Amino acid sequence: MSPASRSRVLFALPSLRGGGAERVIVTLLHHLDRDRFEPHLVLVEGTGPYFAHLPRDVPVHVLAAPRLRRAMLDMVRVIRRVRPTIVVSTQGYMNLALLGLRPFFPRARLIVREVIGERYLENSRFRALFYRVYLRLVRRADRIVVQSDAVRCEMEARLAVAPGRVVRVYNPVDTARIDTAARVAPPLHDSGRPHVVAAGRLDHQKGFDLLLEAFQGVVRILGRGTLTILGDGPDRATLEARAAELGIASAVRFAGFQENPFAYFAAADLFVLSSRYEGLPNVVLEALACGCPAVAFDCPHGVREIVRDGMNGVLVPPEDVPSLRAAMLRVLQDSDERLRLAANARASLEPFLVATIVRQWEALLDQVR
Repeated sequence: MSPASRSRVLFALPSLRGGGAERVIVTLLHHLDRDRFEPHLVLVEGTGPYFAHLPRDVPVHVLAAPRLRRAMLDMVRVIRRVRPTIVVSTQGYMNLALLGLRPFFPRARLIVREVIGERYLENSRFRALFYRVYLRLVRRADRIVVQSDAVRCEMEARLAVAPGRVVRVYNPVDTARIDTAARVAPPLHDSGRPHVVAAGRLDHQKGFDLLLEAFQGVVRILGRGTLTILGDGPDRATLEARAAELGIASAVRFAGFQENPFAYFAAADLFVLSSRYEGLPNVVLEALACGCPAVAFDCPHGVREIVRDGMNGVLVPPEDVPSLRAAMLRVLQDSDERLRLAANARASLEPFLVATIVRQWEALLDQVR
């Protein structure tokens, strides 16, 4: 295909600070077929650890604004200069902004990648108003991509749009990249076994306060154990204080953001997801790709589409601390069960492999252009 006939696709993100959405977009930028697509990236802030992982052939347009609302005119200028066939937006406020700006780039198609709806606005006092506006505006999108069947059903019911407008595309897991990264020297030490690992932004959504309560019971019953939490966020000091209050400060390591979490996952006995809600948690896919079984809250929405209870991990009722503690103990105390779950972990990832997901994205881009 000649360069002139390729579809120019502009991906839009607030930054590359290290979340799951950013990792998904960086993976797509690496793997999209360059004979058919010319990918570009626009960022509100040109910051973040994933910046160094961008493909060299992808033009990056940085708006260099502290807030998205101060970059609206610059965003329109970039879109008009790049003249994309398709704009792909992800994350709540970015979606809302581009949906509002849609009249200023009428020739480009717009795909919004919806994660978990109004839950992302939980810290806004205008949450209800914003989401009513969002639900009205999102009908302007040519396609709404969601990460799980559960969210697809919810969005179809809320929007009452024509069949096919809401499309489920899972997040990709790049097992080849993970295999390479996981082979570095393990960052954990045998003296702290059993090892439990968790990862995510240190905020209310991720439920690390619930995990600490559950882990206290694990340490009390087993008499040993280490919990390593990867990630940073506004609740770090509060969580460290809570670990001290529970008497487990010496057993809990707050390791901060790690560009290579895979070495931690590969060296751990168990991964735990304690979130109050999720879209489709990449971190669980990545832990399973490292052969680490998972215990997870069956929270809304996509967790049960990854963790198959009794096959590659254990699901427990949302925010149920006693059940989480019991599931962790069950897996950690039964080595045969743990090895069986670990053996099934990698095989369970077939629907999420990067080649499969990139083909689905390419088919979608072809469909809307």
